[in-house]
Amino acid sequence: MNKKLLTIAILGTLSFSSLILPTAASAETYEDKVNKSEQQVNQTQEDIDAAQQKVDGLKAQSSQTETELATITNTINANKDKTTSLLAEIEASQKEKETLESEIKSLEEKIAQRSEQLEDQARTVQVNGDTKNYIEFIVEAESMSDVLGRVDVVTDLVKANKDLVQAQADDKEAVVGKKEQTEQSIVQQNALAAQLENAKAEMEKQLLEKEVVVSQLAIETASAETDKEKYIAQKAEAESQVAEYTAAQEAAEMAVLASFEEETEEAVVVEFSETTEVVEETQESQKSVEETKVVASTPTETTKKTEKATNSTSTKTPVKTETPAKTETKTPETPKPTTPAPSTTGGTSWSALQSHATSVMGTPYLYGGTTTNGFDCSGFTSYVFAKVGISLPRTAAGQYASSTKVTNPQPGDLVFFKDGGSITHVGIYVGNGQFIGSQSSTGVAYTSVNSSYWGPKLVGYGRY
Repeated sequence: MNKKLLTIAILGTLSFSSLILPTAASAETYEDKVNKSEQQVNQTQEDIDAAQQKVDGLKAQSSQTETELATITNTINANKDKTTSLLAEIEASQKEKETLESEIKSLEEKIAQRSEQLEDQARTVQVNGDTKNYIEFIVEAESMSDVLGRVDVVTDLVKANKDLVQAQADDKEAVVGKKEQTEQSIVQQNALAAQLENAKAEMEKQLLEKEVVVSQLAIETASAETDKEKYIAQKAEAESQVAEYTAAQEAAEMAVLASFEEETEEAVVVEFSETTEVVEETQESQKSVEETKVVASTPTETTKKTEKATNSTSTKTPVKTETPAKTETKTPETPKPTTPAPSTTGGTSWSALQSHATSVMGTPYLYGGTTTNGFDCSGFTSYVFAKVGISLPRTAAGQYASSTKVTNPQPGDLVFFKDGGSITHVGIYVGNGQFIGSQSSTGVAYTSVNSSYWGPKLVGYGRY
């Protein structure tokens, strides 16, 4: 009996091993794929976190730069107000100077008249001896009252001369003081005006630099956002693969279990049947031998026993074991990422811009101007491109930073110039080495890209 059970166990184990190994191998393959996809999910999540940190850092930097930009703009506006006020003060000082000059001229005329009068008196004293004449004039008085009267006359004459000399000295001193005061006031105002003009130029330079930084940060932020979206898509794809492989793995494991249960039952029944028959045959053979030894004198019974054993052996039909059909499990294919086709653009044509640009020909140059009352260079290009539905950054530096740089310009592209290391001017290229722009000397007009003035300042071309 123990041999029987051992045989069944061995046969069952062999049957189980032969049936489960292929399906188990398939399940392990799916498990590997699940692990690999989960690793990809974790990696893409790390990439997403890194991209988000970069985006947050760029946004914080952009916010700080925009705050600095606002501060510079406020300083520029404050300087403009100071300049306007100073110009009014300078104009008032000029009018005051003109008034003082008129007063000085009048004083100088009075001084000249007094000088002439004093010179006449001095000449009279030198020629006629007026000092003796005064004494003689008193001595020749006919009475005491006449003497007193003549003394009063002489005293008044002397006092008048002293007052005349004192007035002459006072007026001269006043002329000198007013001249110095006026000249000093004008010098101080001119120096302050120069300082404000230098500060204005420096602030405008810083403004352009900050606008370039803002534009660059905007580009980098957009790029980081794009990377983040890409990683999110990759994560979603990896998670989808994890779900698919997990489902396939579960299906494979269920198939292993079902196949094992079905095939084990069949194998045990078949093997048990065959083993039972073998045992019965062995026992019957042993019984026949013993009967033959004991009853040797009865050949007929022995013959019957032998025939019975032979017939029993020959009539046994072996039971065939059917091999179960193999279950095929297809591995789901990994979806291939689709790459969007690159967009192409030919830029804005001059034919689309021409009528809008030429309609404002001759408009005067105005610093900060963006309307037909007056344009600066970037205000003009922004105005023209807005007419065809394209929004440009406000400054020339910003327009340069966000444009697509080209080496073979076509009419309708922007042309940029610099002075002192920063972008300071922009116009619309019209072909044949010409561009249209708002210049401080001409207003909106055509000019040559390679002129003696613009040629050395040329930076390059940008397309929108």
